[in-house]
Amino acid sequence: MKRNPLTLIIGLLLILIFGLLLFTFQVRTTDVAVVTTFGNPTRPITEPNLYFKWPWPIQKVWTFDRRVQNFEDRLTEGLTLDSFNLLTSVYVGWRVSDPTAFFPKFAGSANPIAAAESLLDQWLGNAKTAVVGRHPLADFVSTSDNGAAFLGIEQEILAAIQSQVGANNLGLDIVFLGLTRLQLPE
Repeated sequence: MKRNPLTLIIGLLLILIFGLLLFTFQVRTTDVAVVTTFGNPTRPITEPNLYFKWPWPIQKVWTFDRRVQNFEDRLTEGLTLDSFNLLTSVYVGWRVSDPTAFFPKFAGSANPIAAAESLLDQWLGNAKTAVVGRHPLADFVSTSDNGAAFLGIEQEILAAIQSQVGANNLGLDIVFLGLTRLQLPE
């Protein structure tokens, strides 16, 4: 049986492409990744490039979006220091900073970003209620101090949530936080 050289070249080229797809992966500029060996995280990758890995049964690559994720929590009621009910809503910007720490906590869920935001939402509600309870209503709506007390309140909530995230080693960075809505109950 005579083989056509063009058929052999195409066959070798297809084998080479399949081998490259089997043993390499790419991390984009907007992603971070963690390589797991037999299910255990072994190598975090934060720089975009082409990387080598062992095929699927041995190693698997999990990628996470490293861009800043924004979410706004629900409107919650808290009692101020001078006993006024105040409804507040906060927006938060966060990103994945350490994929090795982020992976074991959230990769088991169908949407790791939503799972992380759900946990942050719980902690944010507690931190927000605690900070609102330490300030009188005048700190939220005062026009005499050019908003310095208001900015201080935002910084207190940010510090509280950052310390909680840091203590639990979630692999997240809280980039920014701000109060979006203040409202008195009807």
